[in-house]
Amino acid sequence: MPYYNPRRWAPLDDQLIPDIERKLIADKRAYSAQSGAGKSFKPPSGIELSVIMEETKETLRLIEWEDRQGKIYIELTSIDNIFRKGHFNQDWHHNPDCNNIKPPHHIHFPTEKYPRLDRRPTYAYSVKSQNDYLNALSKFCNDTNIELRNASIPLMRR
Repeated sequence: MPYYNPRRWAPLDDQLIPDIERKLIADKRAYSAQSGAGKSFKPPSGIELSVIMEETKETLRLIEWEDRQGKIYIELTSIDNIFRKGHFNQDWHHNPDCNNIKPPHHIHFPTEKYPRLDRRPTYAYSVKSQNDYLNALSKFCNDTNIELRNASIPLMRR
């Protein structure tokens, strides 16, 4: 699986967070989430998958949801950290260095100066994808080295 290194999108005076990038480079597989009722979806418009790191067996969580306007959101998280956030079918994103990311799709990544993806500002890079949730999920997983082959991906209800 590939891993997309977003280093070129951050200015020289900021750095990627080594521990997070090591986890993203590592081989990972997605499975149907085991939490709650054991279902891999969050009705009516979301998906939740467990992501297992092959080497360490650490479990991460991958969540995707689509709002009523067709905007798609994806997050790869651990208990206390957000590693990446995908925004698909969205407006412009403005990086802290004033580099604007044009619509419609981008993926946020943490840096040492801006480590929290649940707060602004954050850095992001532009991605190419189709506008539906399956293609967005596939692109996000490709960039974060997650194999989807073992995951049961349900259809999102509208």
